[in-house]
Amino acid sequence: MRNAFSYYVKISFYALKILCSLAPSNHTLVMIKRILHIGLSIFIMFSCDNFVLKKENKEEIIKEELKKLNRSEVEEPPLFESCKEKPDEALELCFQNTITKHFHDHLAKQTIKIKQPIDDTLWIPLLITKDGQIILEDFELPDIIKTEIPNLNEIFQKGIETLPKVEPAHTRSTPVTTRYKLPVIIKIE
Repeated sequence: MRNAFSYYVKISFYALKILCSLAPSNHTLVMIKRILHIGLSIFIMFSCDNFVLKKENKEEIIKEELKKLNRSEVEEPPLFESCKEKPDEALELCFQNTITKHFHDHLAKQTIKIKQPIDDTLWIPLLITKDGQIILEDFELPDIIKTEIPNLNEIFQKGIETLPKVEPAHTRSTPVTTRYKLPVIIKIE
């Protein structure tokens, strides 16, 4: 389409040049006007595709932009109140340290009796919703921990319930749901 248009412009230019070189008579001026009108009409016909406007309402635009968000990459991590005063580079680390310390303190308060020693690391999957809720996702405990500490899931759930309020992660100023895996080292002798 672009080649046809540039070809037409070249022909129109040469035709105008020839017509203008002739003595300006009434007939020549009428021909020039016709060529200009035809040229303008063809230009408008070829360029209309570039000026098509889509009518979209606000909700459609928002839905489209939300689809484009890469929800695996967050610009701002979830925040506890104690982390708000930290610099941007330290926000993620503050979040991790706060939740790790809370779980460590919570587990240290528990009285756990075992028959054989345990030395294992668990990766606890946490879901932090766009509403700021922290949810313990299902995960498999190693067999030895299932038999020695059968109520460990309830202990983790109570630990989550006692966490301070958290603000959700954000991507492009939009609250998003994120997943974290919290490492918990269980070493009991």
